Amino acid sequence: MNAVLLTGYGGPEKLVYTQVVRPMPQEGEVLIQVGACSLNNTDLNTRTGWYTAESDFEAVLQDTALKVVDDSTAWGQTPIQFPRIQGADIVGKVSDLGDNVDPSLHRQRVIVDPWIRNQSGISDRYVGSELDGGFADYVAIPASNVYPIHSSLSDVELACFPCAYSTAENMLVKGRVTAADTVLIMGASGGVGSALIQLCKLRQANVIAIASGSKKEFVQQLGADIVCERSQRLSEVLADYPITVCLDTVGGAYFSQLLKMLKVRGRYITCGAIGGPLVELDLRDLIYKDLEMIGATRMEAIVFQNLVNYINQDRLRPVVAKTFSLEQIKLAQAFFQHKKFCGKVVIKLDLRD
Repeated sequence: MNAVLLTGYGGPEKLVYTQVVRPMPQEGEVLIQVGACSLNNTDLNTRTGWYTAESDFEAVLQDTALKVVDDSTAWGQTPIQFPRIQGADIVGKVSDLGDNVDPSLHRQRVIVDPWIRNQSGISDRYVGSELDGGFADYVAIPASNVYPIHSSLSDVELACFPCAYSTAENMLVKGRVTAADTVLIMGASGGVGSALIQLCKLRQANVIAIASGSKKEFVQQLGADIVCERSQRLSEVLADYPITVCLDTVGGAYFSQLLKMLKVRGRYITCGAIGGPLVELDLRDLIYKDLEMIGATRMEAIVFQNLVNYINQDRLRPVVAKTFSLEQIKLAQAFFQHKKFCGKVVIKLDLRD
């Protein structure tokens, strides 16, 4: 089958489009003929070694060579094994079954929960990181992570959901967001940010979105009640708004501003640090306002089930920025890295019976 192999840490040259042996589904697994699989920050972060503690963040942004200390330090504390097929956002058709798998899954169109959980139900592996993912014609996935999907949306549209929307739903579940909240979203025009807007509005929360001026109209169309440009002095513009929750996909220099804008007993939830992993914290903001700070990476299975329910009920609007073919993976990542788009970048594969 055709596949893109990540052969090690480094630049785009580490991505090799080639042919490999089609996987065989093992006990408890299904083989999926991939229809589409979208890109995420984790694809670039893994390739460049960003998850290693001593990686140079500026070099990651410039896509130059990195100093990687060793392979033992990764986001999940598990060494990445190369070569690896990346791609977490898998949508396709079940073409084969391993032993002890429900036969009704055969030939069904499915979407994949990328978090692989151990016997205790704890998320400890991720598709495209600790096991092969969807940048290939076929992928073998545990049947417990496969959900039949009943939607008129195309495979390309459905591939927008798994990583970004489950990350967003996880933030809202952990942050206990309800209709009583006024929510500030930093990075509102990205994949996770646009998902956060929609999922907050499903909960009837008030949404204040922070985005660049060129993306203001896009964010408004998604349902944000108020849109502010990043260039504005946010603390002054939003001084009169009772912000109870900050949802941050960016990190970096805005971190301390967000904490200062939160009401007493407010909640700060973060899922990413594309603006920089090192931040400045004034402990007085945390202590004297009784704030909660929550990291949101690993998720319970109920989070993805929530997402599937929303999709099957046609309650979400996926946004596709651009599609690429599998052999165009390097072009796709270059386009993705510049962040001059709204929505998701998707790799489209040709389904064959």
